[in-house]
Amino acid sequence: MIADKGMELHQAIYKFYLTQIQFGYYRYGEKLPALEEACRQFHTSLDTVNPAYHRLRQEGYISLSKKAGAKVTVKFAPEEIEQHIQTFYAERRESLFDLSSSIWPLLGQAQCYALKYGALTWKDQVYSADSGHLQSLYGIWKLLDRKYEVLGNELFMRLTRYLYLYFYGSFCNVIDNRQLKEKTFRQIQTAAALCLEGNWSELPETLRVIQAEFSRTLHSFYKERISTYSVTIPDKQPQGLENAFRWDAYERSAQLRYSLAMELLTEIGRGTYPVGSYLPSAERLSAEKSVSVSTVRRAICLLNSIGAVKSSRPLGARVLPFSQGAENCDFTHPDLRRRLLDLAESLQIFALSGKAVSDFTLAAMDDTVLCQWLQYLHELKRREHCERVIYVSLFQISVHAPCQTLRTIYSELLRLLFWGYPLERIIRTKEEADIFFTPFIEHMITSLEQKEFHSFSSDLEFLLLHELRKIVDVLPELGIHEAEKLLIPDLNDF
Repeated sequence: MIADKGMELHQAIYKFYLTQIQFGYYRYGEKLPALEEACRQFHTSLDTVNPAYHRLRQEGYISLSKKAGAKVTVKFAPEEIEQHIQTFYAERRESLFDLSSSIWPLLGQAQCYALKYGALTWKDQVYSADSGHLQSLYGIWKLLDRKYEVLGNELFMRLTRYLYLYFYGSFCNVIDNRQLKEKTFRQIQTAAALCLEGNWSELPETLRVIQAEFSRTLHSFYKERISTYSVTIPDKQPQGLENAFRWDAYERSAQLRYSLAMELLTEIGRGTYPVGSYLPSAERLSAEKSVSVSTVRRAICLLNSIGAVKSSRPLGARVLPFSQGAENCDFTHPDLRRRLLDLAESLQIFALSGKAVSDFTLAAMDDTVLCQWLQYLHELKRREHCERVIYVSLFQISVHAPCQTLRTIYSELLRLLFWGYPLERIIRTKEEADIFFTPFIEHMITSLEQKEFHSFSSDLEFLLLHELRKIVDVLPELGIHEAEKLLIPDLNDF
């Protein structure tokens, strides 16, 4: 279940059922879950499930009727089913290995917080490992929602759903590995016992072993089951890349105005459009960016709402000084309010994963790239822009993380930080920023120079948590009370 760029949930559900049919889990004449049941299983609406089922019907895989429901209408011989499995996994070999290496640094700490502060019972946790049939997939899907709801982060929920459909959703129903099931069951029992005892210090290692066992089983599955030559991949397209994990942080791929507004804001920040200059006309931007004129106008409207530009007729949109962002910002704008919540949610994901992902990235980094990172930090200090140390560090991770999955996710999350544009001077003055961030950037430079990577990553984690607290404190004052649901991690928890 590969989540394509901009894929919405109905597409992921379509691909899930498609592979279940092609892999022989649903055979000719058998029924897929009723639409209402699929909605319950995937915790979504009929508007999401309907397009998935209708696409399967249009492509000839199922029939749909009110009386009979959704019935499989294709017959696959055993050799055809095996070829479907071989082709599917051969095309995704490198991307699945990459993703399995990314899961723990990305989600490990979030799992620990979810189990410590969530409402799951011992039976809930054990159930996720104590089933080998297809229904366990829906049980685990439900468990994901219940486990992570304590974080209060819809963006994180969307991410984990896609990761699950991409990796576990197909893999767990293909393998027949008793050792994996038994070891996972024992480890989840251990994790449940640790939670009941309040023994949080040992919880991370227990959960890490579960993920390590999945990775080991994945490699064994490819070695023992999947033929290297079951699919031919063109030389111009390296193996794995054509089906690499892709994810769009925006909920709807049709919301091009957000992506365009972000691109224009980035270009403003880089000086492509200097302060006092005017953005190109809507018609020109439409041609340059290959989007409609209406999309351009909506994007510029969004830039107006955050105080980045000010539109007037007939001149157009004039770029405003950064210092005037807050006073020209319309915090009542619905789009802006949603994007500011995206900012807070992305910061929470960074705060939960930043230390582990930074350690992982720095350990794999060569001296040349490390020197480049240091040069960026030295330049920030020289130009007295120390407050940008967080963004620059996350950018380096998004470019140089050893796994493409991490690079993809961090790149998407990083774009959301730009929505904090109008909040900078609300949170702190330039003088306050210099006083706070200067000692950190100096210490982080020293840590990189001495290759004390864990020290650097700890500083980055502290700064991310600090920024998250600042944002969560200020958003309710602007009427964005949804931010109050976000769990603020505690450095002393694990």
